[in-house]
Amino acid sequence: MTATYNLVCPQGTTFNFAFKPQTDGVAWDLTGYTAVMTVRPFPGSTTTTLLATTENGKISINTTTSVVTVTFSALDTLIKAETYAYDFMFYSGGVVTRLLEGDRKSTRL
Repeated sequence: MTATYNLVCPQGTTFNFAFKPQTDGVAWDLTGYTAVMTVRPFPGSTTTTLLATTENGKISINTTTSVVTVTFSALDTLIKAETYAYDFMFYSGGVVTRLLEGDRKSTRL
C-alpha cells in the first residue's frame, strides 16, 4: 500500500506538501491518527536529517477535510543540497501504515 512520490524542495525555502489519503476515491477518516515523516540520507539510515510529526507541529491533520499537510520552515530546509530518502507513516491505535516514500535518487531537498 506504500506509494512512491518523489518531492523537490529548494534549499532554504518553506516547504509545504499537502495530500488527501483515499481508498477507491473515498477519503480516509483520520480521526485519532498521528503521523511521522522522516527524511534520511539514504534508505535504512539510522541518521535523521529532518523530522516532521503531528507532535512537533510540522504535520497537521484536518479531520474534517481529510487533508494532511507537512510543513518545513526555511530554517529546517537550510541543509546540504543533496538527494534524500523519506517515508511517511500513519499511526492509529496499534496499527502502523507506511503510506508514502521517496527514493534517494529523486527526492531533493
